[in-house]
Amino acid sequence: MHATFAGFESRAGAITGDRRRSRYHLSLDGDWRIRLSPSPEARPQGFEQPDFDVSLWRTMKVPGILQAEGFGAPVFVGSGYPFPRNQPWIDHKRNEVASYRRDFTMPAHFAGRRLLLNVGAAGAAYYIWVNGRRVGYSEDSKLPAEFDVTAYARTGRNTVAIELYRYADGSYLEDQDFWRVNGIERSVTLYAAPATRIRDFSVEAGLDNGYRDGRLDLTVAVAGAADAVRLRATLLDGKNAVLVREATPDSARNVRIGADVPRARQWSAESPALYTLLIELLDARGRLIEAASSRIGFRTVEIAEGEVRVNGRRIMIRGVNRHEHDPRTVRIVSDATLRRDLELMKTANVNALRLSHYPNDERIYALADEIGLYVMDEANIESHGYLSLSQQNGNAPEHLLGYKPEWAAAHLDRVQRMVERDKNHPSILFWSLGNETGVGPAFEAAAKWVKTRDRTRLVSFLGWSMSGWRHPVNAYVDIFAPMYDDIEKMVDYAERGEFTQPLILCEYAHAMGNSLGNFQDYWDTIRAHRKLQGGFVWDWVDQTLIRKDARGRDYWAQGPDFANVGGDDSPVGDGVIQSDRTPNPAYFEMAKVYAPIAFERTGEGFAILNRHDHINLSRFALDWAVLEDGKESARGTLVTPQVAAGGRAPLALALPETKDPAAERIVILRARARGGAIPLVEAGHVVGWEQFALTGPRALPALFNAVGPVDQGEVLRLSAADAVLEVDKKTGLVRRYARGGTTLVTGGAPDFWRAPTDNDIGTGIPTTHAMWKHFSENRRLDALRVEGDAIVVTHGMGVGSVQMETRWTMGGDGTARADVAFVPLRDDLPDPLRVGLAFRTPPVLDRVRWYGRGPYETYVDRKTSGLFGLWSGALADQYHDYARPQESGTKQDVRWIELADARGRGFRLTGSQPLAMNALAFPYADLAQKPPGKAHSSDIRPHDEGTLLVDAAQAGVGGDTGWSLDGRPHMKYRVPLKPIRWSFTLGAAQ
Repeated sequence: MHATFAGFESRAGAITGDRRRSRYHLSLDGDWRIRLSPSPEARPQGFEQPDFDVSLWRTMKVPGILQAEGFGAPVFVGSGYPFPRNQPWIDHKRNEVASYRRDFTMPAHFAGRRLLLNVGAAGAAYYIWVNGRRVGYSEDSKLPAEFDVTAYARTGRNTVAIELYRYADGSYLEDQDFWRVNGIERSVTLYAAPATRIRDFSVEAGLDNGYRDGRLDLTVAVAGAADAVRLRATLLDGKNAVLVREATPDSARNVRIGADVPRARQWSAESPALYTLLIELLDARGRLIEAASSRIGFRTVEIAEGEVRVNGRRIMIRGVNRHEHDPRTVRIVSDATLRRDLELMKTANVNALRLSHYPNDERIYALADEIGLYVMDEANIESHGYLSLSQQNGNAPEHLLGYKPEWAAAHLDRVQRMVERDKNHPSILFWSLGNETGVGPAFEAAAKWVKTRDRTRLVSFLGWSMSGWRHPVNAYVDIFAPMYDDIEKMVDYAERGEFTQPLILCEYAHAMGNSLGNFQDYWDTIRAHRKLQGGFVWDWVDQTLIRKDARGRDYWAQGPDFANVGGDDSPVGDGVIQSDRTPNPAYFEMAKVYAPIAFERTGEGFAILNRHDHINLSRFALDWAVLEDGKESARGTLVTPQVAAGGRAPLALALPETKDPAAERIVILRARARGGAIPLVEAGHVVGWEQFALTGPRALPALFNAVGPVDQGEVLRLSAADAVLEVDKKTGLVRRYARGGTTLVTGGAPDFWRAPTDNDIGTGIPTTHAMWKHFSENRRLDALRVEGDAIVVTHGMGVGSVQMETRWTMGGDGTARADVAFVPLRDDLPDPLRVGLAFRTPPVLDRVRWYGRGPYETYVDRKTSGLFGLWSGALADQYHDYARPQESGTKQDVRWIELADARGRGFRLTGSQPLAMNALAFPYADLAQKPPGKAHSSDIRPHDEGTLLVDAAQAGVGGDTGWSLDGRPHMKYRVPLKPIRWSFTLGAAQ
């Protein structure tokens, strides 16, 4: 293995790094002939011979994933292997073999040069032939393999053949929780290198003299013919040469150059300053033999006083985990999609990326260098199936592959090759030894090798999946990287003096479906303890695939939607963005909490906090706005104070007098990026913001000229002006609330259940809390009476478990009022998921407006990002299409909501207190849980009556995990089992 670089015959070509500028690089990407065999025994033997007829075989693009192109089926496994666990053996009945062939023409000017064939990544394992002669074999599906084919290729027509196995013994180290697919995933190229060439080079670019000056240490390995050569290294800042050094190889054919760079521009995620290092191999007469270049950055990574520091400054990791995933091509991520990923990350204030759980395509490292992202590079090692076996046996070490001597070389090889390929990227701060493997001597040996090989970075490794009731620190690495530790556990670690490693969560905040609850709480805790330095959200992008249903509509497909032989029914929609790169609602919460600029109230005034680690606030502009009852009444700009990284300063803000003393007033403070402030982020983008209440909500006006109920036989009726409200005597529900003869809303049934979220299912709620679903669907009308001007309805649920009383009145203008009381009669019930009333609305009311948090859905533990204001949109757009239908669309702290038709005719529901409301364009029952593979996102379409849920309270979405009780909402975000009273009015739309 060697660093990622390309050789060029010219200085100019090397500076561009564009292989298309070279006469000596030949791409073998494109159409290959292919045949898929169900097993090794059925593979076409001898196909590698040029005279073997493949003319009737199908074609497939390389790079490409077989299963995405109809060759076999994808399999998803959350934990465990898609074949029987029996290392090192593979059950070949499930081991498909893809036979690839293509011809290429080698130009005449390649003759006499060293021919290097590079397969960027393919797996699980493959043999390769050129012109019928076997060249080699490779494993590790996420790193390149380079073959010297000088003795096999010839000028003119050549045939290359690859026999690719879906599984191999190496698959026991590739048990990541993702789609088990395969193919030739990255580019195949042929490079005609000169006889004497640059084989590899290593760059160390650190900081000296109090982090003021740069120190460059370059080692270049020369290979090939033993001609007299010298090497010239030029450091370019733009087009300007900062330094030029020359040296000759030593006896081991290594060239070593060291140089100081006074006042070097520093690289960090906030200021990703890069230089171009040009390396030229010259012959004895000074003529260019070969040139290469690398973009490098001067930065120092260290542990100092128990903290991870970059360039002497403590950093906070605001990170995400990322699989390479596309909904149509699976592992193949286009340049446009990769760029979109990084744009969305930078826009969401993400500053760090864990490449889970394998080395990624080389493109992302260069981009991370360029735009500023801290990277945790992770070896392609996960043996979750054996970790689970160990955990099932009391963490018995004999089951872990890291303890087995016969696996030691394979572990070390994968770590070494990762380091050697990626060693020159300044964005990489951490090497990770793998994921969910357990521990063992193999990992300790790998850590020792890394620390000897690379003194410029830190080593991370947990080994475990969940660490249980302990802090399993590995002394041979630099940071403690637990997975899904909750807040209390992190605080315990932070406050215990015997633990000295900084804590950076390798995974946390499991974003499966409607999730990412209590994210603000996580960061309140992280920011309160110096030993806690952030973490990586699981994860960035949903792993759904796009498939069509029986009606030809696209939906987000998961494992059970395919044959999935050897797979499981793990949900795969676990990203903060969807697989087509549309943000999920959780994305906006993450962006708000991750903001590196914040505001706070200080007595009668306000202050700004600069949470950046390296830069001041000069790149940002500040503005403010005042809302009165959700409408902007005033706005202005602020002078940005000079605030160093980590500092705070007061803001000079004089707010105007109110225009309406009774109005609810809120002030919003914002920090916006100036042009060029953040790579890939447009000028004017809001980086950080906060809202502060200046008054309380407007009081609900009293009803005037109340009218009395009238008995109409089947119903009790309240009517005034052009409005009527009828309560059905048999059910106690609203038969209709109408205005001008048009029915606007019906129902009003007591409601305690929600369509289970992925976290609800993972934590067992459909079983443990099933009585609340029963109570919502089965109620008894215990009493219906008239009290003065009121119709009083009492419903009983669960034969003496719960009672709900709704008191209906009406004013002279036709405004109806409901006063609702929830009374639990037993104290041994679990917490309800919601307490409210469920209404139905006619399909003609297809527009919605509300005053409260928005514009997307919010929940009690995920509402920090919900901006108060007046919001509106199509009713059909209020549901977010999660991979599996589930609870969605709720808005928190709603003062009022309106549903209307295209002409604005409809109704407004106004709360006496902030309520949680959910308006949807279909019956809520459409979201009910179904067996895996039986419910799809395409099932959810507007039809029949709509839904309006009016909740006094709804449980949060949780999400510390998605498979244990830890994933439930924290206690303060659950609905307490105690009496609750609330009120609201129904009136005409305004």
